[in-house]
Amino acid sequence: MPLQQPTKDFLKYLKRNPAIRDQIRAAPGKTLLYAGRFFKPMWKEIEELKRGNPQAWDKQTLPDVLVRILTPGSGFNNLLLYTQDVEGRVPWKPDGFVVWRALSGIFAANASGAVSFQIGSGVKADEKVFAVTEVSVLLRNPNIDATTRDLLEYYVRCVQSKNADINVGQMAG
Repeated sequence: MPLQQPTKDFLKYLKRNPAIRDQIRAAPGKTLLYAGRFFKPMWKEIEELKRGNPQAWDKQTLPDVLVRILTPGSGFNNLLLYTQDVEGRVPWKPDGFVVWRALSGIFAANASGAVSFQIGSGVKADEKVFAVTEVSVLLRNPNIDATTRDLLEYYVRCVQSKNADINVGQMAG
């Protein structure tokens, strides 16, 4: 199924704006990637943790970063709003999945230092951006630390063996 026009326009916008792509990064050692679920979807658990102790929370997820990035010429105040608009107008497969893969790939490529992970159950290689994109991009990233690389090798083995129930968390630093 071909991508719909809003998705194509979004991807073209990212391609035309390298300065925006360069901003899709967490501070060094603050990147937090997540997938799957423990008791609820991981993104919801992370949001609850942040609300419970915001002063102690220093990790940055992709949505945390996207909300700070201004998007001139897009019609939206920030990249998260633009992303959510596109996601709301297109089907998840393939379009929404492609949008988040593009953003997540950039986020992982721009990571540096220690990377934190909250990876739960249900992380299937063909369904989760983490398994399809982030792991392989991070493995090619020369700017991540040795502990992150060790964890990635474990995640690769889980994905390759079709073990979708990883259930591992690691908060760096």
